[in-house]
Amino acid sequence: MTAVIPASMQVGYQPPPSLFDVTTPSGQSIEVLCEAERDFYRGQQASYMAQNKFTNTSDLLDLDRLIFLELLIYRATSWIGRGQDYDGMTLTVTAEVAQRRSLKETSALISVIKNDLGLTKSQRDRDAYESVGAYITQLKQRARSFGVHREKQVATGITLCKQLFAIIGAYDRSDEVEKRKIGFENAGEILDWVREIMIPEFDAVDAAFINSTQRYWNE
Repeated sequence: MTAVIPASMQVGYQPPPSLFDVTTPSGQSIEVLCEAERDFYRGQQASYMAQNKFTNTSDLLDLDRLIFLELLIYRATSWIGRGQDYDGMTLTVTAEVAQRRSLKETSALISVIKNDLGLTKSQRDRDAYESVGAYITQLKQRARSFGVHREKQVATGITLCKQLFAIIGAYDRSDEVEKRKIGFENAGEILDWVREIMIPEFDAVDAAFINSTQRYWNE
């Protein structure tokens, strides 16, 4: 009778990753895959809560979705950049393609939620300022809004740069066949991605601010 060797005693065995609990802005509990993800989630949450005032449930639920999607971006860029997942398993070309597609789709969803939250907040914050004190308060609020906008620009720029680094990393590791599969057969196509996706997505952050919050400043 052949003895069965427990999985934990087999060569190359790696235990499953421990899950970490985080509490969302709306008070729900969710699990993330590792300590780094937990720290990233908490950092994003603290930043948003410190820079914005969310007073209704719908905004908090939208913020839940936003931070979770940003976590997915963080996870995908980490995996693609290293060429392996948290368990040290090498990503296949197919897996890299799937992650890259997920990055694009998730980035689009993030932009929608951010725009929605910006519009909702601007509508709540639109008041008539009649006194000098109110005018000073308005100036402070505008400065704060611009600071939030600048933080969004920085965050978007970092995310897009990580995507670019991941694409270049996958391109450098691939042969001609694999390059066709991941959608970048030559360096010129990577440059096209910068022109067609990276630059427009970064510029969209500024456009969203100008067309939402800032457009009320002269009214």
